[in-house]
Order: sequence, then C-alpha cells, then structure tokens
Amino acid sequence: MTFYRTAVWICIAIIVFTLAINVVNSMEAFPTDYEGGTTGITSENALEQISGLEGGMEGIWALGVGLGAIGVVALVFVSKQISPIGIYIFSTVFWTSWLRMFAVLNIGEYIPAELLLLFTVGVLFIFIAAVIGMLTGSG
Repeated sequence: MTFYRTAVWICIAIIVFTLAINVVNSMEAFPTDYEGGTTGITSENALEQISGLEGGMEGIWALGVGLGAIGVVALVFVSKQISPIGIYIFSTVFWTSWLRMFAVLNIGEYIPAELLLLFTVGVLFIFIAAVIGMLTGSG
C-alpha cells in the first residue's frame, strides 16, 4: 500500500468519524452538558454549526471556501483539467471535518492543546501527501 493510499484512508476515516459524531450530536442521543449544547441549525448559526468555528471565524472560513471555489474555477478554465475540482471538494470536506473533529476533541479540554496541535501538524502532512497523490495519479 502506497503512502498516498494510506493518507487517503486516514482522511476518509477522519471524515467518517466527524460525520458520525455530528449525527449522534444532532440526534441528541446523549445529554449535552458542555457549553453551547445543540442549538439546531438556523440561518443565523449555519456557518458556525457546519464549521465548528465561532466568534467571527466562521465568516473567514466561508470567505476562504468561496475564494477557493472561484480560484478553482479559474484554474480549471486555464489548465483545461478537472482534477482541481476534485482536490477542492476533498480539501473543503476534509478541513471542515477536521475543524469539527477538533471542536469535538476539545470538549471538556481533556486533551491538551499542544497535543491537538501536534495531531494537526501530522494531519497536515498526511493531507499534503493525499493531494500530491491526486495530482500525480500515484496510488
């Protein structure tokens, strides 16, 4: 198994884990005794609920996703290849899932922030390997 395939499987596992946490959280299967609780998605808090960010950072996230989409469309027209679209979709879903997982892991602050930062750096390298594999077609 190549490093690219391993990286993609790890990325998929992160996405599935985060989606599973979101499903359980939205079903309110367990009591929410942490700050914020489940509020449901409304037009005012949709970006916050999707990204897991708060305090204005969800607007920056939305701006980055929007500018990234415009950049990808321009790159597709210039390069005449559609692979940037797949990389953009993968990147957006991956990093949104990572932000949500980061928010879930930070509940109760049982895991030190330094350890979460260490995991983030490791995941960044895995993500880069997955994108390089997508660009080169290896795997």
